[in-house]
Amino acid sequence: MRPVGEHDFVERLGPESERWVAEGLISAEQAATLRAQYAAAALAPEGPRSRAATALAVIGVLAVGFGVIGFFAANWESMSHGIRLLLITLALSGCYAGAYNLRERTGSYPKVGEALYLLGVLLFGAALFLVGQMYNVQAHDPLALLIWAAAAVAVAVTVRSRPVSAAALLIFTGWLGFEAGAAVEDSGEDTTGIGLLAVFYGSALYGLGTVALERVRGRWLEETGFASAGRALGLLLAAGGVFMFTFSVIADELDQAAKGLRGGLQAAILLVAALALVSAAALALSERRSGRSEAGVLAAAVVVSLLGALAGGNGTLYALLFNLVFAAIALGAIYAGYSGDERWLVNVGIALVAIDLVARYFDVFWSALPRSAGMIGAGVLILGIAFLLERQRKRLLARMGA
Repeated sequence: MRPVGEHDFVERLGPESERWVAEGLISAEQAATLRAQYAAAALAPEGPRSRAATALAVIGVLAVGFGVIGFFAANWESMSHGIRLLLITLALSGCYAGAYNLRERTGSYPKVGEALYLLGVLLFGAALFLVGQMYNVQAHDPLALLIWAAAAVAVAVTVRSRPVSAAALLIFTGWLGFEAGAAVEDSGEDTTGIGLLAVFYGSALYGLGTVALERVRGRWLEETGFASAGRALGLLLAAGGVFMFTFSVIADELDQAAKGLRGGLQAAILLVAALALVSAAALALSERRSGRSEAGVLAAAVVVSLLGALAGGNGTLYALLFNLVFAAIALGAIYAGYSGDERWLVNVGIALVAIDLVARYFDVFWSALPRSAGMIGAGVLILGIAFLLERQRKRLLARMGA
């Protein structure tokens, strides 16, 4: 008898428990309790050992993946077309067959199997570019990234893998950035538009991911991890985009961006901004305890960025506004994490506070102090911030765990 994987067991428990009720072995209430208990256990966060196993498996997969890609790249020219296609097919088939066997069929090594699914997705991306080069396919450059992202989404939905879902979102974000970079280059503008897009796209990702977790109760959403990955990536992108404009030198460029953003690039940025505002509104209407506060911060980031993108103006004033928004993002993440019992949000918020304090020190005092005094001051400031924030972080996490 083959071992039963966790997914297999939970799926089989439903019809089995109904049969037990029909045979009079247990009551309907006991069956419902069993189903709820094992479903909750299957969706519970991974423990430290499980997370370590997942991390090691992913690191191993990345090492193997880069090694295989390097081997292909080094020996590509010396191989015939038939040998190239054969090796690519064998590598992809081996990854997915091994993953299915280890995670789905036997359930013996689910973490390793999940890592092999991720390796298959990475190799598919490499194969896409290598085969396109082999046959001299002339196409829009970012199109391969979009196809790769679509394939990764299909794999993630089919096998319900969190690492593959995160990879799919990263690949899609890479495609979006590639497209935006090409549009910015064609328009002759600087990279200010990329920062604005990061704020809008990141805000939309975080808002939609949070709303999805609050309103969509599908098991597939929990298992794939699209919403969770989107929230993490969205928060980092939005915070990174806002952080760019906290420096007056970069905020000054918003005035030029307001004059230069035209045509398709402006339309795309406005569309993503509208999506971010819609997601903020949906978040404000959700039942999440910190939903309104989070929605307010997202809306503030989008509105201030839109003002800069459309109206332009004084860079010093915008730098001040973006500093306030960045502080709101950092403190809002801590509040949302504390009220929603999400430790990762607390950790990210505290890290953003530390980054902001150090950045403001270098931005304000660095040029006014002798280099040696500035370096000593920076070191003392960083140590002090690390001590205070780590102590506060431990207190917050201790309260959350109480």
